[in-house]
Amino acid sequence: MSKRTILLVAALLALLLSACQQTPEGRSELAVTVIADGSSRVYRYDRTVSVGQFLESIGVTLGELDQVNPSTFTQLTNGMRITITRVSERTECEQEILPFDSDEQITPLLQPGARQVAQFGENGTVEVCYRVTSQDGVEIGRSEISRVPIKPPRDEIIYVGAEQPNTLIPIDGVLAYLAGGQAFIIEGNTARLRPLTTHGRLDGRVFELSPDGRHLLYTRSTEDPNDPEFSNELWVVLDTSAATPEPVQLVPSDVLSAQWVPGQSTPTISYSTAAPRNDVPNWQAYNDLYLMQLDPQTGQALGGFDEVVAPNLLGIYAYWGRRFSWSPDGTQLAWALADSVGLVDLETGEFRALLNFPEYATALVNFWVWVPRLSWSDDGYLITTVHGAPYGSEAPEDSIIFDLAVLDPERDLQIPQFVSRSGIWASPTYSPTFEGPGGSPTAYIAYFQAREPLNSPGSEYDLWVADSDGSNARRLFPGPDRPGLRSPDPEDGIAWSPSARQIALVYQKNLWLIDVETGRATQITSDNQAQRPRWSRTS
Repeated sequence: MSKRTILLVAALLALLLSACQQTPEGRSELAVTVIADGSSRVYRYDRTVSVGQFLESIGVTLGELDQVNPSTFTQLTNGMRITITRVSERTECEQEILPFDSDEQITPLLQPGARQVAQFGENGTVEVCYRVTSQDGVEIGRSEISRVPIKPPRDEIIYVGAEQPNTLIPIDGVLAYLAGGQAFIIEGNTARLRPLTTHGRLDGRVFELSPDGRHLLYTRSTEDPNDPEFSNELWVVLDTSAATPEPVQLVPSDVLSAQWVPGQSTPTISYSTAAPRNDVPNWQAYNDLYLMQLDPQTGQALGGFDEVVAPNLLGIYAYWGRRFSWSPDGTQLAWALADSVGLVDLETGEFRALLNFPEYATALVNFWVWVPRLSWSDDGYLITTVHGAPYGSEAPEDSIIFDLAVLDPERDLQIPQFVSRSGIWASPTYSPTFEGPGGSPTAYIAYFQAREPLNSPGSEYDLWVADSDGSNARRLFPGPDRPGLRSPDPEDGIAWSPSARQIALVYQKNLWLIDVETGRATQITSDNQAQRPRWSRTS
């Protein structure tokens, strides 16, 4: 072996001896470098343990999020370098601007194309909190963890004048409808369209013309933005023929439904109330019913409030609310729930069922409850939609069948399948009685017929008209050449003219008039906001 080789071997042995020295007891000593908190330090250790045990023995405290490389489970070796990265999280909150939106609302109150700012916009404020992550004091990321509105923005509202259809159609009686949170009225012909309200915020929950067409009852939302979503006020227009009607606020509030009571010498309303709540459906119905007479000049309540039905939780899905409907002469009061229809005993306030059927359970999946509409004929018959027997093997409450049923409360007669498979949104409605061939009193029935009866909740619909006994049924509107009515709003319903010659309905968000004999259909509005057509005679 050469002298040079001997010197190299000696040098390597010296390095090994210096890196792994023996303790006095003869154990090997490990050299370990720890890099943490901005410094590097070499430790000499004489036991083979895990990295975590070693760090604990030398007094290094690890935070919950700190990162150690190699991991704390790795066994200690000579010459190991342990790097500790300090990781921390903190919460930071700051306020941000919520910009307002601009909402253009078409209105017949302005000339076509004219624009008017109805409400100036105002930005809101929101507090946004972030989780901020840092490594060794340097921020490496942040993620949003909460967003709490402090002040909601107020949208800018701009009214834009609508181009009205040029067709002039004569009408009998008074036709009212709702659009853009305002009430409008048509009297004499379609060119005589004018507003009944200007204060806005009509919520559409109550929108009813009196039988003589001279009074309009409606609800509007409250002004306080902090009020619960279901919070409203009951108002009345005492004279729809006035050049500048002055609405009057009535005493009841948080009204779920209200109607005029026919056959009364003094204007009389009935109403049912509910309690606002924060979860779906935003109200808890009381299922009560009260009568209130109004001074026709001032709107003041006369003689207090008469309780017809005491607050109760009777019946399935009582929280949603029971539907009420007065007969044309005001002597009978019908009701409807999700699984039954019947009459109220006006002496005791008790409920008497006329027809029972399974509730529509599928409705609960979408947080709404199906309750059928009711319509009285002038001679005391009642027509409604009922949940029919299952089509196949589905459970009764899951049945996809909905039929029209006719009831004769006086004789306790029922025709549960008066029209089969009409659809869930049929909204059957009797016309006023008119003089038919030979001078005999005659009436029609109008209803929406589903184009897909076995998928009626999502189906398109056509308007059909039949004689009151169900004969001579014919499709009237919109027909095969037009899209059908898409899930007609049951609260809009079908509005008959007092002469039964015309029908008003909402189609593609506009008001249309349909001639019953010819089927001619005329679009009356073009602002895409029409709701709740109501038609009455004039006194």
